[in-house]
Amino acid sequence: MVFNINRLIRKIKIQNRLFLSFALLSLLPMLIIGIFSYHISSEAIKTKISTSSIQLMNQVSKNILNELIKLENDSVDIVFSDLVQQTLTGFNTMSEWERNVAQLKMQEMLAKRFSFFHSVSDVLVFTRSKEKVIAYGDIYFKFNLKSDYLNRLLDESTTNNGVPVWSIENQNNEERSWNTSYRTSNYGEAGILLSRSFKSFEGLPVGYMIMRIDEKYILDKFKDMNLGTGSDIFIVDGKGTVISSQNSRLKAAEAYPDPKLMDELKLNMENSTYSFNSTISDKRNLIAYTYIPRADWYVVSTIPFSYLDHESVKISVYIMVLGVVCFLLALLLSYYVSKSISNPLKRLVDSMNNVKLGNLVVQIDDPSSDELGKVTTNFNQMVRELHYLIDEVKMKERLKRFAELKSLQAQINPHFLSNSLNTVRWLANIQKADNISNLITSLIKLLHGCMGKGSELISIREEIEYVKNYLNIMAYRYYDKFKVHFEMEEEMIDCRILRFTLQPIVENCLLHGLEPMEGQGLIIIKGYRNDHELKITITDNGVGINDETLNGLLQQPSSNKTSGLSGIGIRNVDERIKLYFGEKFGVSIQSVPNLYTTIEITIPAMGGEGHFNYAESDYS
Repeated sequence: MVFNINRLIRKIKIQNRLFLSFALLSLLPMLIIGIFSYHISSEAIKTKISTSSIQLMNQVSKNILNELIKLENDSVDIVFSDLVQQTLTGFNTMSEWERNVAQLKMQEMLAKRFSFFHSVSDVLVFTRSKEKVIAYGDIYFKFNLKSDYLNRLLDESTTNNGVPVWSIENQNNEERSWNTSYRTSNYGEAGILLSRSFKSFEGLPVGYMIMRIDEKYILDKFKDMNLGTGSDIFIVDGKGTVISSQNSRLKAAEAYPDPKLMDELKLNMENSTYSFNSTISDKRNLIAYTYIPRADWYVVSTIPFSYLDHESVKISVYIMVLGVVCFLLALLLSYYVSKSISNPLKRLVDSMNNVKLGNLVVQIDDPSSDELGKVTTNFNQMVRELHYLIDEVKMKERLKRFAELKSLQAQINPHFLSNSLNTVRWLANIQKADNISNLITSLIKLLHGCMGKGSELISIREEIEYVKNYLNIMAYRYYDKFKVHFEMEEEMIDCRILRFTLQPIVENCLLHGLEPMEGQGLIIIKGYRNDHELKITITDNGVGINDETLNGLLQQPSSNKTSGLSGIGIRNVDERIKLYFGEKFGVSIQSVPNLYTTIEITIPAMGGEGHFNYAESDYS
């Protein structure tokens, strides 16, 4: 998976990769910061408004509760007044005239109480048999509730056993009258009712009382409060009936249009949660409320999320604008940064293509000190060195061809000499001069080896033949001066060795080891196989080599200016072996002056096995 992604990315140009990377690295953090900022600011605003809304609802409910308590206290004063108690306890024995007098006295008494409290529009007193006495009210408006609504209200008051019952009524709960418009304009479309049953001083039930308060009186306690655009404050009772509301679309004494809200209010009330989110008319709102147990009322505030999110949206817009500006700046910066990388790389690739086509004089001008500048500098140096090496190779090839021509020319003389020697050998055979024929035969074989016909690698068998031919010639020069002893393992005779490896060393032993000594000398040539290596030692009992000469023998520069047959020195043999087989192979020398010198040759075992046994040979 990772490999496939990496391969896909590698298909995109570096400039485009850098451009997209800058874009993503600048866009993603801004999006995350923007969303996070919006979320945090929105939640903070909602939390603060929720807290303040709950506090405000608490204050509104306290104000309303104080007014309800005040009205309940007024109702207690009324029902326990001597006039009301005497009238209701003796109502059945009173004449019509007495009843009217008592009613007028009640109206006079309550007029003094409510003359400056215009929100109480009516006070009705009922006997146990539900006969009505108008204790307070406007003479132009007779407050008459429908019988079924009145009976339900009085029955609920009886059930509460003196505890006030708070409810709401409108024209739908009243009997039709000719002056309805008058009542509406002066006392409102809906009225809040305080109903209660009461007893006599002796503790016996004597009747009921209903006090009507204009709904606007309660509305005045919160109508001027503003929680924000689209917000609303209203009061509903436990049955879902609207008591009062800032919103004109919510009519008092009518059921709240969304019954789900009432269920949520009661559920959160059980959990002691006074703020929650809800959907009203397909719009999300923050709901805060308080509960007035005395009246079973909920004081509720609704704040739409559109208002709550307004500031957060503004912040988000500012962040978005700032983010777009930063994003554009990041894109501009990424363009220049990517160009600063891609352009040098493009020039470098173009120059490499030119070098690939054979243009080795190309140079890139890039004075920068960054990594690309260093790569360009190294590329320029590499091209210069490559141009120099190619020129050097061309020069060496010319020198090599010249040397090959010289070598070809130089072979003319050995060929002529070889042909001449063959003629001399033919004449020696005719004249029966066997020793001359033998000597010339060995010389011809050595000349053929020197001319370098065939492969550079030959068998050890052939190399020993060269050594024997050389020693055969030297035996005529140094009569009875030396003896040579061969000890070679049979399995190594057919292994491969460089041409003229042993002969130069034997020649050095003879010329520098045995010739200066007095008497006859001995050369021992041994060969054996050690795992994957061949060891060949050549030992003489000559004058030896002192330490100073020994230390510099293999360090002296190679030179072809020698007096030997092949023109190859010991150091040259060592270099040739290392060149062909590696640095671990080569020549080592041990010597004790006036005692012996041993030269050891180490080469890899290459070739087959054979059966070839060399016996001791004497050359004298």
